[in-house]
Amino acid sequence: MASSDLIYQYKTTCNKLKKIQRVLIKRFGPSVSEVSDEFGALANSFNEAFQPEYAAKCYIGQSKCEKLIGNDTGEVEALLRAARSFRTAHAKQERLRVSNIAHAYHEGAFRCYTQALSRLPDKSVIGAAIIRELKEISPSVELTSDFSSPCHRIADLERSAEESLAGRDYVGAFEKLSEIYDDVTERKCEALYQDVMRRIEVSRLLLLCLLQLPPSVRYDHKFIERYSTVGDAGRESSRPDGGQPVPLPEELVFLLQSLVVSCQAKDVESLTAVRDEMCERQDLTSSQQALLKEVVAKYSK
Repeated sequence: MASSDLIYQYKTTCNKLKKIQRVLIKRFGPSVSEVSDEFGALANSFNEAFQPEYAAKCYIGQSKCEKLIGNDTGEVEALLRAARSFRTAHAKQERLRVSNIAHAYHEGAFRCYTQALSRLPDKSVIGAAIIRELKEISPSVELTSDFSSPCHRIADLERSAEESLAGRDYVGAFEKLSEIYDDVTERKCEALYQDVMRRIEVSRLLLLCLLQLPPSVRYDHKFIERYSTVGDAGRESSRPDGGQPVPLPEELVFLLQSLVVSCQAKDVESLTAVRDEMCERQDLTSSQQALLKEVVAKYSK
């Protein structure tokens, strides 16, 4: 269907909504549920036509219909779809490298997010998730949620650590990652967060290699000692709290041991070889690969 036809249908559906809002006795006006379904179908069509900005407007119309029939859940869901469609429209502009990108789409997303939040209780898990999405487009917004869980805390700390890494605040990043490590081990729930613990294990080790902290101020000198010998011996010792080391793939453990030993020996050639091999691995994040390059650069001076 042509874009002009879709826009004509959108305007027609908007007029139906206006008629519903004007009619005092609702049974004499169009069916609210049917108009809501029309907006939803139009949104899908606009998405298929790669016009997310119009899809967002349709979802807003759908949210108004859901509000009229008292469906709070449907209203919130439609508002969230609208917010995400606005963000997709903004991303589309960025991909197309549009000059002087307007912030109207992010502003639209912001309004939809805040409107959805106003329909939810303070201690709602959905509200906490919405605030997290909202802060992705507006980091300075002063909104918090009373809802808290280990999963949300870990996600927030990891995001904060990534921001510290981007700002080259390596000490701050190490402290935040160590906070996650402590939180998980104190709760004795490592099995529930194995992927998180693996990421933190690698990132903390890379940060220690980069920071070159003396043993007197290291967070846990035995942590890096476990990687100071190439082979199984370096992984046999338990953590100071009696727990077992974080399980990592054997090939990665060997590379991390080689990295630490090369750093201690200040062997730049070996460091470069380890970096090249590690950067080819799929289980390293982009920030970890960047840290790895920083380590080599530091020892190459």
